[in-house]
Amino acid sequence: MLAKHVIKKYPNRRLYDTAISGYITLSDVKQMILEGEDIEVRDAKSDEDLTRQVLLQILLEEETGGRPILSNDMLRQFIRIYGHTSQSMLTPFLEQNMRIFADWQQGMQKQMQGGGQNWLQPFAFPPAAASLAEWQQQLQKQSLQFWQTIGWLPKE
Repeated sequence: MLAKHVIKKYPNRRLYDTAISGYITLSDVKQMILEGEDIEVRDAKSDEDLTRQVLLQILLEEETGGRPILSNDMLRQFIRIYGHTSQSMLTPFLEQNMRIFADWQQGMQKQMQGGGQNWLQPFAFPPAAASLAEWQQQLQKQSLQFWQTIGWLPKE
């Protein structure tokens, strides 16, 4: 496993990359994440873990510009679940489904490489469509099992 890439955050809100011994921007942190690095942001003074705040800041910037992923309805649902007994179960559920989606996405990217295909082309062929349908079925099955496990849906 790779070591975490440690970034120090100073009171003046500047980010200091300990690996390169230099200041970086939030865009640089985003790029590190896109490249698969495991980052950790620490307060330079107190050594408090600020990783979540920085990740949320990156998400906020992404959501306010361009095309957001999180709809208003999704955001309202997230707010409603805080403090609810099922809050602790939502995180592993979402993490697992994001892993499934990332695996599917990686498979689609591999399929697109080498043929000069445009991004829609893989969806037009039965093998890719089958993998998309398979992914959707797997996601639906896991969702159903999740809600049955917590007792919100009857077990079949």
